Amino acid sequence: MKKLLEMSLVFLCIGLSIGQIPSQDIMALVEFKKGIRHDPTGYVLNSWNDESIDFNGCPSSWNGIMCDGVDVAAVVLDDLGLSAEVDLDVLSNLTKLVKLSLSNNSISGKLPENLGKFKSLQYLDISDNMFTSSLPSGIGQLVNLKNLSLAGNNFSGSIPESIVGLASVRFVDMSRNSLSGTLPSSLTRLESLVYLNLSQNGFAKSIPKGFELLSHLEVLDLSGNMLDGDLDAEFLLLTTASIVDFSSNSLVISAKEQEKFRFNISPSIKALNLSHNQLTGLLVSNGEAPLENLRVLDLSYNQFSGDLPGFNFFYDLQVLKLGNNKFFGFIPNNLLNGDSLVLTELDLSGNNLT
Repeated sequence: MKKLLEMSLVFLCIGLSIGQIPSQDIMALVEFKKGIRHDPTGYVLNSWNDESIDFNGCPSSWNGIMCDGVDVAAVVLDDLGLSAEVDLDVLSNLTKLVKLSLSNNSISGKLPENLGKFKSLQYLDISDNMFTSSLPSGIGQLVNLKNLSLAGNNFSGSIPESIVGLASVRFVDMSRNSLSGTLPSSLTRLESLVYLNLSQNGFAKSIPKGFELLSHLEVLDLSGNMLDGDLDAEFLLLTTASIVDFSSNSLVISAKEQEKFRFNISPSIKALNLSHNQLTGLLVSNGEAPLENLRVLDLSYNQFSGDLPGFNFFYDLQVLKLGNNKFFGFIPNNLLNGDSLVLTELDLSGNNLT
């Protein structure tokens, strides 16, 4: 009887040991948790423990963790005030991870060189943290990625040409970093791209040709860089984007276009910001079809000159900023009496107008 009891205890212990062996996913999350130094709400540190692991081995009851069957499918830890130094490489062991979102914390670390191991990843948002490093070439191996947000960190170096591998990506935000170099032409081959924001970095040289070929593009923001070269008139004419912001660069108008800048603008554009550049020449009506969709036009802080056109070829313009140029002559009557405009904001300051 005593022997039988001892054997039962042995089997029970063996069963407990087997049941307590953590899965690969749990081990990866525990390793990630070790990097958290401060969790002001206790959202992670008080929740990620052995007692709350589901019977199937996936910790779906852990805060911020979502499972698909026995696999971790999402890690969402946004806006928690977390202070951490993490190794994102450990999360590559989450082989079915679809979404990783850590935005608006104080998390430091680097993008791992083997970023391509996140084969199932569709959504990556680590914006507004303290990440550093260059962008690894492996970023182009995230073939299923649809959303990429690295904004508001301290990433440096250039964008690798391998980014062309992001065949499914629709949303890319790398704004507010320390990225530099030239913009790779491979960006213009991301055929699914809807939103591209590379503002407030240190990109230089000219804007690559080809953005007008992206048929799904709705927003292109390259403002706050050091881009120079000619303003691409073909892009402005052919793009499908509704919001275009090239402000705060050093763009010029080519000698061929310099005498007269005609408003040959794609009908899809609703907001166009070319302010704080080095654009010169005269503003002239396009002489063709009126621009029915443009709502916001900002050409301030350039070197445009001459008389102002009547702007009667704009049907629904609401914001017009032409301040700090070299315009002279009379202010057109329709800018003052609103015959053809629905302006809510008009800035003509810093010129020589009568």
